[in-house]
Amino acid sequence: MDFSKPIEIAPDIFWVGYVIPDDSFQCHVYLIKNGKESVLIDPGSMITFPTTLNKITSILPINDIKYIILHHQDPDIVGCVATLETIIPRNDKVFITHWRTETLLKHYQWKTPFWLIDQHDWKLTLEGGRELEFIFTPYAHFAGAFCTFDKQTKTLFSSDIFGGLTEEFSLYAKDLSYFESVKLFHIHYMPSKVILNHTLDQIEKVNPNLIAPQHGSIIEKDLISPIIEKMRDLNCGLYMLDERESDIFILNKTDDLMKKFFEDIVSLSSFEMLLRNLFVNISNYIHKLKKMCVYRTVDAGYELYYLVDKKGVRGKKDGIKKPRTDAVSLVKLLVKDGVEIGKVEFYFDNTEKKDKKLVEMFINKILVPFTIGFDKDIRYHDLQVKAIKDVLTGLYNREYMNDALKDKMIEAKKDKKPLSISMVDIDFFKKVNDTLGHLCGDEVLKEISELLLKNLRKSDIVIRYGGEEFLIVMPFTDEKNATLKIDKIRKIVQNKTFCEDKVKITISAGVYQYGGEDDICRFIEKADQRLYKAKQTGRNKVVNL
Repeated sequence: MDFSKPIEIAPDIFWVGYVIPDDSFQCHVYLIKNGKESVLIDPGSMITFPTTLNKITSILPINDIKYIILHHQDPDIVGCVATLETIIPRNDKVFITHWRTETLLKHYQWKTPFWLIDQHDWKLTLEGGRELEFIFTPYAHFAGAFCTFDKQTKTLFSSDIFGGLTEEFSLYAKDLSYFESVKLFHIHYMPSKVILNHTLDQIEKVNPNLIAPQHGSIIEKDLISPIIEKMRDLNCGLYMLDERESDIFILNKTDDLMKKFFEDIVSLSSFEMLLRNLFVNISNYIHKLKKMCVYRTVDAGYELYYLVDKKGVRGKKDGIKKPRTDAVSLVKLLVKDGVEIGKVEFYFDNTEKKDKKLVEMFINKILVPFTIGFDKDIRYHDLQVKAIKDVLTGLYNREYMNDALKDKMIEAKKDKKPLSISMVDIDFFKKVNDTLGHLCGDEVLKEISELLLKNLRKSDIVIRYGGEEFLIVMPFTDEKNATLKIDKIRKIVQNKTFCEDKVKITISAGVYQYGGEDDICRFIEKADQRLYKAKQTGRNKVVNL
């Protein structure tokens, strides 16, 4: 297309605008050729007017223009009007607008009278019967905003609606990708989603074949419905996000991230999944984000609770380590009801300042719901721990044993790997309680529990089975090695004093290797029988036969 000349976009309807170099905010001017009652729509600013005037006069005499439609009062529409009215000599010309717009435009003290659409039944019939219908679209973007619909060609002059911010000028929208330009324009320019949807409802009623916006690109019939459908979901009022930030691209990305975050809050079942999606969504915009860490506040400072990177989410149970601190990081404290419960850190790899700024703005916006989610996760984790841990010793309880031992039995059978258990009992424990009291007895139980954990592998599971009985589950361990391991612990116990050096104790144990039993009770019973044998044959020993 030759943009230096008028372009006919529909029968007797011409684009007579000017392509402003290096400007994403292109402003269009349209002309309806209708003899002595021709119509100029949104005449534009003094930047575009010289070119617009040349294009108009190449189509018709300037004096043929009787009606000048002013959809709103902004300078990109009315900047040239004072000049324009002096070069159209006819005395019957009028400015067509809404009463709300006229209350502002009258301050220019133009000589041309106003023709108000709300006082003329929202329609204008031109010479020859051509009818223009005016569609009221309040607050989009202005209180008195409206659109103009040419019934003859079903062309909608939509003013700011369907406008777009485009990096490269295109008079016509090429495909549905134009929506991204529409989105960027509307979320920062329109005040709310409700207002935008009301406007789209009014426009859909006239079912236009062509939409000619003041900004962006002209939209042809096949793209109108798909674009409207996508527009209905836009969260408008972008500048409400931050009173200091003016970069529309940062605001737009922040809005996108917030929308995805709140969708995840509703749809995802766990905080871990929320963290995973949060990292992925931020990484889609900021490729130099290396990792994200969530810390829990403890008495000694902080403990690493979750680490998220490209590999996924690892929790405290996975033995995660604190990351190196030589990367650029962003830190946000997590405070609930005035109490600090943790912090979240973002680690970047030499990222640009604006990227860090984007993440900081986004996190500030979601900090409250994020903190609430983390607090719930901590509480849920603590409840889980209480449900499966013995209160006194901190060891796993029998409730946890049922699931854990069953899983290990299935694994051993499937992988054909050895699995051994040991039932351990403190010898003459009742005497400790009777002579030194229950407080000392409790201290002995705690010290024995710590000793067991210290001298066993992390993969071994230590369970408080009953009063002074402990069940030890040893995956990938045969009966011989399990016996050696437990006997080593027995020797440590007999050479140690407990409860502040008040008492010496011994332990007895039975060891049994899994033989394919399907029943947990029978498996444990085998180890218990060998413990009984150790008791009967003198105590302070480990029996595996």
